[in-house]
Amino acid sequence: MKEQSLSTKITIIFVFSLVLLGMFFILLLKYQEEINTERMKQRQFQSINYLFTLYRNNYTPRNIEEYFHTFDLKKVDNPNLKQAVLDQGTIIYRKSINLNRFTSIEYNDKYYLFIENIMTNILLESTSNIKSSDKQLWIGFAIALIIFILMYASILRSISPLKELSLKIREFASGNMSVDCKSDQDDEIAEVANEFDRAVKKISALMASRQLFLRTIMHELKTPIGKGRIVSEMLEDEKSKNRLIKIFERLDILISEFAKIEQLVSKSYTPNFQRYNLVYILEHGIDLLMLENEKRDEHVIVDVQDEMILWADFELLALAMKNLMDNAIKHSPDHQVKVRSEKNAIIFENRGEKLSLAIEEYFKPFVSGNMDKGLGLGLYIVKNIVELHDFSLEYSYSEEIKIHQFKILT
Repeated sequence: MKEQSLSTKITIIFVFSLVLLGMFFILLLKYQEEINTERMKQRQFQSINYLFTLYRNNYTPRNIEEYFHTFDLKKVDNPNLKQAVLDQGTIIYRKSINLNRFTSIEYNDKYYLFIENIMTNILLESTSNIKSSDKQLWIGFAIALIIFILMYASILRSISPLKELSLKIREFASGNMSVDCKSDQDDEIAEVANEFDRAVKKISALMASRQLFLRTIMHELKTPIGKGRIVSEMLEDEKSKNRLIKIFERLDILISEFAKIEQLVSKSYTPNFQRYNLVYILEHGIDLLMLENEKRDEHVIVDVQDEMILWADFELLALAMKNLMDNAIKHSPDHQVKVRSEKNAIIFENRGEKLSLAIEEYFKPFVSGNMDKGLGLGLYIVKNIVELHDFSLEYSYSEEIKIHQFKILT
């Protein structure tokens, strides 16, 4: 299952946080409404209780409207409003004392007190703005929401360079050494981008220096090889002449192989895949061994299917087969390798003692320790070539018959 991206995770966290903020605000709003209602009820109770206390003490307020005004209540004179409140308002509570009945009503976000007795009835409106706290809560929620949105946008904007940096890293991994990742921002992502940019430039310089060094060496080696080949042609002894010519040809082939290996290891080699018959690739690999014609069949025994077709880079796969055969011949007591083919498999077998290290160690370049006469580098090259073809390389050893077997699965 593909993991979610960083931006998706951030979005989920912010959505979850906004949901929590909304739930907290709703609870706080309900709590504040309860407090406002209780506060209004207390004010109304105070006015009623104090009024009855005055009546019990045989004292009647001179101006009833002025009396209620001290409790933030005022008389409603508009008959239409009075009728609307009584017909459509929501009753909060109702209380009867002696012959008087008091009803608290909510209508259009305002609170009213309706007093009824034998003599008259009066509707009083609360003048205190108990809803102002609700407005403050709404303002606080709006500010918090704006801050959340700004933080979300700011974080997404901060991590947006990661996508571009990821593309640059992929370009660099594919072999483009001229990528530019430098950033003029002042955050951690920009710091990573700048460090990577410095690393790219340093690696590019090292790669260029290494390639120049190797190419210079190969160029300088080709000159004496060419001169040696010319001199060998002048020899009168035919046997010595042929030996020298083969030696110089072998050196020239080795230099060409080194060039391919350098490109392969540095991931700068572009393979040329085509359909080839296994027989032709194997024949070319045997040619690269530079064996003497009379001993060729003694060292390499071939039993492959003529119809086996491979999608491969001809030169590279021949080089891999040559290395497997060369290792087998060198490390076999009878200096012999058998090459055969099965369905989707090419098998190289030779006699020999068991390896002193695990086979995985020989797939590494220049592994220290007992490398059994230098087996490591050859297999390192073989494994790289096999993986480039999307093939697999398997190794097995039979202790009973002392046979090493390398199998390329196509």
